[in-house]
Amino acid sequence: MSSSRLLVATVLPLILMGLFAFPVAYAQSGSIMPRTWNVLVGGQSDGRAVQADAYYPHVITIDVGDKVVWTLNADEPHSVTFFGTCQDFTTLSCFQPSLIPCLTSGALDYVPCSLSSYDGIGLASSGRMIPPGYNWDNSVAHGNATYSLIFANPGVDIYFDVSALGMRGIVIVNPAGTPYPFNQEQYSQQAKQELKSDLMAGAQTLESFQSPASTMGPGNTQIHHITAGLSAPQIAKANLKSSADSRIRGTASLSGTVQGPAENITVKVNLSGLVPGSVHSVRILLVVCGAEAPSATLLALPTFVLNNVTARLDGRGSSTTVISSPPSANGPAVLRIPSAGWFISVGTGSGLDTSLAACGNVVFHNASVMRFLPGKLRVNVGDMIVWTDSPNGVHSVTFLAGHSLPLIPDYVFTSPTGNATSCDGSSFFDSGTMRPGDSFVLTLTKPGVYPYVDVLLSFLEMQGSIIVHADSPDE
Repeated sequence: MSSSRLLVATVLPLILMGLFAFPVAYAQSGSIMPRTWNVLVGGQSDGRAVQADAYYPHVITIDVGDKVVWTLNADEPHSVTFFGTCQDFTTLSCFQPSLIPCLTSGALDYVPCSLSSYDGIGLASSGRMIPPGYNWDNSVAHGNATYSLIFANPGVDIYFDVSALGMRGIVIVNPAGTPYPFNQEQYSQQAKQELKSDLMAGAQTLESFQSPASTMGPGNTQIHHITAGLSAPQIAKANLKSSADSRIRGTASLSGTVQGPAENITVKVNLSGLVPGSVHSVRILLVVCGAEAPSATLLALPTFVLNNVTARLDGRGSSTTVISSPPSANGPAVLRIPSAGWFISVGTGSGLDTSLAACGNVVFHNASVMRFLPGKLRVNVGDMIVWTDSPNGVHSVTFLAGHSLPLIPDYVFTSPTGNATSCDGSSFFDSGTMRPGDSFVLTLTKPGVYPYVDVLLSFLEMQGSIIVHADSPDE
C-alpha cells in the first residue's frame, strides 16, 4: 500500500482563507503565547483534472511550542508524514513504544501514527487524509481532513506524502521567542501564489499533450495507446545569490528524464564573479539556503556532490552533472525533483568543507494530470488497446460492468482479473494496480460501449470509455 496513490480534497475556495486568520495572544506576563499556523495539503483545478502535489506554503518557520494544522485541499487523498532523524532502525529505540506497531505493520501509508507533540527524532504521520464520500473501507483506520502537531524541539523537519512522488514540505523550528520571518497572512499569500504556479504547470502539461498514434497490429488490426495520467515535466531552476563575503553568483537548471520509477537528473551550473583559475565545489543539499537539514532519516534522503566549477579567464565557469538512482517502490525514495527541500550550495573552494560562496533554492512546480488520454477511444473488434502508466503514481483500468466500485485499501491488495488479455465487456474486468511504466493490454471482442475507471482515482472522475465497432469506426 505504501506506493499506492489515493486521492482526496477540494479546490482552494476563498472561504478557506479564513483558516489563515490568527489572533496574536499574550499571556498575563506580557510574553507571546504559542501560535497556531495553517498549511494546505494539495490543491486542484476546476474539474479536478490537475492536482497540485505540494504543501502550501512549501516552507514555514515557527517557534518551539507552536502548532501547525494541515488541511486537505483537494479531492485527492494525501498524508503528512515525518520520519525524523532516528538512525536506530534495528531496535527502534528512538521511537515512542506506542508508535512502533504503526511503523512495523506495513499500514503506515493509511493508518494514523502520531502523538500530539513531535520531537523531530521519531515518527509522526496523519495517515491517509480521506474526504467524506470517498470509496474507503471505513472499517480500516485512516486520517481525517485535518492533522495537527505541536513542535517540541528546535530543528529543520522534512515531511512527505508517502505515496505522492516528490510531494515534500518543510517546517523550520526556532527556539521559543525567536521573531517570526512572516505572519500567517503573508504565508497565506505565499501559499496562494505557489498553488497557482503549480496548477498552471499542470494545465500546460495537459494542453501540450498529444495522443499517441495508433500502430498496425496482426491480421489487419490496430494497436491503440492510452496514457494513464501525466506528470509536469521534471524541469526546475535555482538562482544562486552571493553570500556576504563573496561576489559569486549564477544559475542552476535541473532536467529529469523519467524511465518508470527511476530517473536521471541533469544539473547544469553557470557561475560568474569567480577568480580566474579558482575551483569551486557544488552540491545539492536538503531544505533551504540558511537552514540545512540532516540527511539521515528513515528514508535515507540523499544529498548530491556535483562536478566542480573551474573559473575561466573571464571569471565565469560551468559544470554539468548527471545524477541517477535505481528503481524504488517507495515514493519519497525515488529520485525526483521535490516540490520543496533542495538547494544548490557553491563553496569558496574545491573542498566540501569550504565556506559558502553562493546558494539558491531549487524551484519546481509539482503537478499531475489525473485523466486517461484520450478519454474516449473508438476501435474495431479485435483491435488491441494498451494503457501505459505515467510516472505520476499508481493507476488502474477497471471495467465495472454494473458492479460496485471496489473499496480502498482492500482493492490494492487484490489480484487482477486472471491473466486474460481479451474480454467481451459483459463482466467485471480489472488490470490490478499499475505502477509507473507498467502497461495493461486488452482486446474487446464484442461491439458496444464500455466505460472504465481508475478505482484509485475515480473520485477525481478519472474514467474513460471504449467504443467498439464491428466494422471500421470511420464507416
